[in-house]
Amino acid sequence: MNVSSTATTRAREHGGERIVAALVLALPVLYLASERTRQVDVWRWSWPWLGGIVAAAAGYALWLASYSRALPAALAFVRKLAVVLATSLVVAALILELVLRATTNHAYEELDNRGRHLFDADVGHVFVPNWTQTLQEHEFRVEWKSNAQGLRAERDYGAKPEGTKRILIVGDSFTAGEQVAYADTFPAVVEARLRETLPNVEVLNAGHPGYSTANEARWLAKFGAPFAPDLVVVAMTPNDLLENQFPLQYIARDGALVSGNATDADKARWLDHRGWWSLYGAVERSLLKQRLENSPAIKRWRTGSAFTHHRAFQIEQDAKSRELFALAERYVLEARDAARSFGARFALVTLPFREQLGALEPNLDGARFGERWRAFGAAQGFPVLDVLPAFAAEPHPEDLYWRLDSHCTAKGYRLIGETLAAWLAERAEELELR
Repeated sequence: MNVSSTATTRAREHGGERIVAALVLALPVLYLASERTRQVDVWRWSWPWLGGIVAAAAGYALWLASYSRALPAALAFVRKLAVVLATSLVVAALILELVLRATTNHAYEELDNRGRHLFDADVGHVFVPNWTQTLQEHEFRVEWKSNAQGLRAERDYGAKPEGTKRILIVGDSFTAGEQVAYADTFPAVVEARLRETLPNVEVLNAGHPGYSTANEARWLAKFGAPFAPDLVVVAMTPNDLLENQFPLQYIARDGALVSGNATDADKARWLDHRGWWSLYGAVERSLLKQRLENSPAIKRWRTGSAFTHHRAFQIEQDAKSRELFALAERYVLEARDAARSFGARFALVTLPFREQLGALEPNLDGARFGERWRAFGAAQGFPVLDVLPAFAAEPHPEDLYWRLDSHCTAKGYRLIGETLAAWLAERAEELELR
């Protein structure tokens, strides 16, 4: 029997295994290849990508070629076992993805939410004035609009009417409340509740997604004065500690929020990942990948803690936690000074994340974030409200946040608004709101 017929015989003997291997082991090559964009520059940043494809393709070719050669029995068994394990992993992943999609309540498909952001060199982005848009993700659909002053609002704000007390609430995506109708955002709830006893109060929502305390302080210094607020309230969330390190972490480009370091090649990559043919994009959007990334075990393995913002909750602070709080304190004082510069009083409110309502790791206490800010406010002479106790007292805290999205539901935002309104009403004389 000649060499050619021997190779053919071996290929027939392992025909089924070889076909399965050809299909399953092609996936790493396709995954890497579909990462390619229309603006790849192989002479600069894309060498790791190109090297990955070459290595995967070479391994794939060698693996298939091995079916035409005689292998020791032990090595052939290892090869078969590897194919079985790889196939089982792929099949299991596909089944889990289908189960997650079947059991997850997706009321809507995700829309392209670009268009409403405008670049600003000092704060990274602001809203396009007089913009109307439908925001839609898997769990919610919202008709969103901005006013002539570039705030999320149902009406314009001109010169402050005589006798009106104006409260300007500055914050991030939790303040903007883009997962709910405007009336359910917590600044709108604050206004509705306060007007029951203080009918001349106006509450303005100056929340912007992606803002940190640094952005909020800069926004106040640049844009706050024309609103002539009597009180400025800065809303803080635990992620501000990390994001304050990068004041231009997000900027607007072509109406969308992107990383401050994003390039045209990154945009091309994002567009390519949305194509039906992109295996890389399909994996990136998969619910299984999202669940794995959010798994406490995976987070602990990758970062040493199951909680991304664990340094906000440390009982005994490490050096990095002290550094992050010191930086945040600096920006809070800048926001206070900006408010004072146009004659406004200043207050701070801390908004809880979902993780603060559950059991944390040793040396972590979700209440420490608000406690530290209350102590800081007392030392600096401004009032601080921590909303966490109101959330912790809620009998069904799982209803306060979306299941997939990390932000509050309408119920959660209403609880924030009602708690803040009651707190402000108690301090109406102190804060000169009467």
